[in-house]
Amino acid sequence: MFKRRALKNFYLAILILILFFCAGFSNPVVDISLSYQPNVDRLEQIFKAYLPLNKNDITFTKVPRGLIVSINEECFFNSAEVRIKESSLCVLDTIIMLLQKLPNYCVVENHTEENSFYDKNWELSIARSANIVEYMITCGKLPASQLFSLGYGQYMPFRDNVAPKNGMNNRIDFVILEYEARR
Repeated sequence: MFKRRALKNFYLAILILILFFCAGFSNPVVDISLSYQPNVDRLEQIFKAYLPLNKNDITFTKVPRGLIVSINEECFFNSAEVRIKESSLCVLDTIIMLLQKLPNYCVVENHTEENSFYDKNWELSIARSANIVEYMITCGKLPASQLFSLGYGQYMPFRDNVAPKNGMNNRIDFVILEYEARR
């Protein structure tokens, strides 16, 4: 019980530090502008060409906000763990390399239906997506302003009409935004 609470407090502290760090470097004048970039097909071609995964572990979905690159969660994490597998670092490094060459923002979303020592699946999802974003910022040298981390737990499953039920409800979504938003 004590370890679980300490781990929760640790992740909460990390999240607060990340938010504080990002907020400290924002421009005090809020300038929100959107520029439409109709290049989702090109983004899909680029990611398909470079990602070294088999077809059962990856799904590409075009949505109004951009391209979603969904990768089976088992590629990145062992069951009930938040530590990124070393074997997945080549996939993350490839995504980082592509994002370094693109102006697009990326939202890293985790979806999981597994149980762990966390009280809720969404807590596990938040920790996993935060670890991926932390790796992308720390090791990949991507700007923190380009990345966002979200965890949904079991609350946003794939539907049968989007992808077959092949375990992809447990997935990491890299949402490559089609538009540019400045704060």
